[in-house]
Amino acid sequence: MLHYMVLGKFPVLLLSQQKRRSYLVTAEDLSKEPISIGKDSAVYDGIEKIIDNRISGLTVDAKNIQSGVLSARDVGKALVSKNQNTKTVPISSVMQELVLVDQYAPIPNCAEMMLAKKTNMIGVKGKDGIMGIMTKHDLVKHYHENVTDSKKIQDVMTYGSFFVHDDASLYDGLAKMISAQVSRLLIKNSQDEPVGIVTFGNFLGKVFRDEQDASSIFTDYGKNCKIADVMTKQIITVTEQTSLPRIAKILLEYRIHGVAITDRRKIVGFVTEKDIIRELARQEI
Repeated sequence: MLHYMVLGKFPVLLLSQQKRRSYLVTAEDLSKEPISIGKDSAVYDGIEKIIDNRISGLTVDAKNIQSGVLSARDVGKALVSKNQNTKTVPISSVMQELVLVDQYAPIPNCAEMMLAKKTNMIGVKGKDGIMGIMTKHDLVKHYHENVTDSKKIQDVMTYGSFFVHDDASLYDGLAKMISAQVSRLLIKNSQDEPVGIVTFGNFLGKVFRDEQDASSIFTDYGKNCKIADVMTKQIITVTEQTSLPRIAKILLEYRIHGVAITDRRKIVGFVTEKDIIRELARQEI
């Protein structure tokens, strides 16, 4: 049964600003100390650090101007494409470039860069090198605290959803997320009723912690486990009348990346961090 909770290696890319105005919020204002890991560490160690810190990615060699980033999505790609044990796969073989913005870059420009490069994290570069990082979560928090937006949810939300049935394997679900370039899947039963949802966190967290022999799932990832065993049964939902700042607050409070939108208790789409960041990128400087 679905439980609803209804609530009302690396090229450097720089975005430079020549002069900062005193009233303008810029990248350095949202910059924070990164959680980092060495590029020679194993992917297994990266997964542990992502889970323990409840984050969606890590910087790799954070103070190096040629830093990288390891996201949950990158780990997912490695799990479905590399027939190897993640205790032996180095992070350097799966990480991506860390996109950089200048410390004086206005926040809408940072949001635009994050969307253009399809990344969850960007580095903030000062005169002495990388001074910190900014994540989607930071931009959503900025939106919630600073933007009053009366835009209708219907103009922002993504209609429909990608799904698999609850008898699908973990491998099949993760492979579909990777190929469709989505961060969540709706899970339906044999009557096509929604019964849960999975994100990259479900794949990394629950399987990684619950598997008796953790190393075994990484050489033939998830083909013998049903997606229903790791899905989240309680889906946080809002109605189409909910404001975007309110949704931003929900994402922050529940530390989630998206909410389902319902119409007459039927899920009709989703609003995610990406949708909010897209609106932030449209803000005038």
